[in-house]
Amino acid sequence: MKRYWLVLTVVAAAACFDVSSGVQSFLVVSPILDSLFVGDTIPPRSVSLVGSDGVSRNPGVVSWSISPESVATVDSVTGKIVGVSKGSALLLAHAAGVTSPALVVVYRPLDLTLLMDTVVVLPGDTLSLGPFLAVRQKVPSATTLSFDSSASPRVYTIDTTTGLIRAQGTGGPVRYVARLSDGTHTVADTGAVVVYTLADTNSPGHFFMTATGTAILHQGGPAIALNYLAANGFRRAFRLTDSLTTADGTSINKVIVTLKDSLTSTGPFEIDSLNPQEAGSQISSFTAFCNPPRPWAYLDVTPTSPIAAGYQAYSHTTPPDSIAGHLFITQYVAAAGGGAIISGRFMFVAQRTDLYTVPAGVEVIRSTFVAPVRQRDDVCRG
Repeated sequence: MKRYWLVLTVVAAAACFDVSSGVQSFLVVSPILDSLFVGDTIPPRSVSLVGSDGVSRNPGVVSWSISPESVATVDSVTGKIVGVSKGSALLLAHAAGVTSPALVVVYRPLDLTLLMDTVVVLPGDTLSLGPFLAVRQKVPSATTLSFDSSASPRVYTIDTTTGLIRAQGTGGPVRYVARLSDGTHTVADTGAVVVYTLADTNSPGHFFMTATGTAILHQGGPAIALNYLAANGFRRAFRLTDSLTTADGTSINKVIVTLKDSLTSTGPFEIDSLNPQEAGSQISSFTAFCNPPRPWAYLDVTPTSPIAAGYQAYSHTTPPDSIAGHLFITQYVAAAGGGAIISGRFMFVAQRTDLYTVPAGVEVIRSTFVAPVRQRDDVCRG
C-alpha cells in the first residue's frame, strides 16, 4: 500500500536559461520523459551542451547512470535503456562536467496503475474509482476489471464490479485492491481509503494528491479552505490549500485551488487557465491570489536537491479542452460555531513554469480531500 510519499521529481536543466544567473553551461537531454515495457529497450537520449552564450554544442563524451536499477538499467557508455520492473527511474547524463536528468517509466506488458492510490472522503460520500485507474497493454486485447471486497465494511463498502465506494464511518487507511485480467494474466494494484471527519473548523482537514508528468508525486497532508475578502474589498473569494509539511511546520509542497467567488454549496466548478505573469506574487494585493480574475489552480514544489529542483505549475488548457479541470464539492456541511466542512476532489492540467513552452512541462494533478471552510478578512488586506 502506498502512502504519503514522494516518488520522484525531475526537472530539465535546459528549461529556462538566464545568462545573468552565472550558469556557464548546461546539458539538454531529450526526451526528458519516456516509457517502455519490461524487457524492452529504448535508444539513448540525445544530449547537447548549451554554453553561456545560449549556443548548442556537441557535449563530447557522455556517460550514463540510472537509479534505481531494479526498475531500469542503462549502458553507461552507449546510453541504451532496458526495462526491468514496473516503476520510475531517474536517468542522468554526465558530460563536460555537467549532469542533467530525465525520467523513465517502466510498465508491465499488462499493467494497471492507480492514479489516485489513496482517496480521502467524508462519511456518506460515494466515489467511483474508475477515473483513477490507468491501463496499459503491450499487446491490445479484451480485459476485465474487478475490485476486492472491502477489508473493513464499517469504514467503506465497494461494488466489486464497478469500483463504486461508499464511505460508511470514520477510519482508515483501509486498503482497496483493483485487479485487471486479460484471460491469461492478472495484475493488481493496491490503494487505500481514508474516511475522515471534522467536528468543527478549528482543526485542519486532510488530503491526498498525485501528480503525473515529468514529476511524479504521491503525498498527503493538511487541507484548509477559506472564504476570504478579496483585496478590492467588494467580494469574497474561495481558496483551498493542500500542503505537505515537515515536522517543524515548514511547507514543502502546496496545491492551491482558487474560485472567483466564495463557496457556499456543493457542485462542480470549472478550473481555468492562468499564466505565471497574471499570478504574480502571493503577497501582492494586485495579483490573482488576492483578486482572482477567474477560477484557477497552482502547484508549488520546493527544491529538494540540485537535481530535484523546485518548480511551479499553473492550470493550463490544452487543445481541444477549453478548461483546465474541475473542482467537485460533494458535501458542504454547516459546522458548529460557523463555517463549514467540505469534501470533494479536483483534477486539473498544469504547465510547469520551467518547461512552459514544451509538451514535457504538462502535469496532471489529482486530489481528494476533507477540509474546514473558514472565513477570513485579513488574508489580502492586512
